[in-house]
Amino acid sequence: MNKKNIKEDVPQTPEQPTSSVRSYFTKEILTQMAEMSGKEMESILKEMIDTPQFIALLKYTSMRTPLLDATLRGTDPIKDPSKISWAQGAMAGLCDIETYIVDLNAPKQEEEREEGTEGVIG
Repeated sequence: MNKKNIKEDVPQTPEQPTSSVRSYFTKEILTQMAEMSGKEMESILKEMIDTPQFIALLKYTSMRTPLLDATLRGTDPIKDPSKISWAQGAMAGLCDIETYIVDLNAPKQEEEREEGTEGVIG
């Protein structure tokens, strides 16, 4: 019976640099978040669509999406299902904020309907 070296089977993960994200969420930031209403948040996000910041967000998303897509297509689901799950979540998160902002700026259903066309096939 051959003894297998267990250390060889353990996947090697590259060291991730420590993130400063947690240190951003100071008491002041958390207070501002708590004090902002949902309507105020939506109003500010809605206005964001006409800013260079939104274009930068779209640019970032367009740069990250191909990398995540490559991860999804190139990962063996049997050997590394958690990597696939992580990539799916990251991709969904990237698309969520831009979709929300675009949807906030979309015309409302009532505005799209023309007078007298309801129920008409044509």
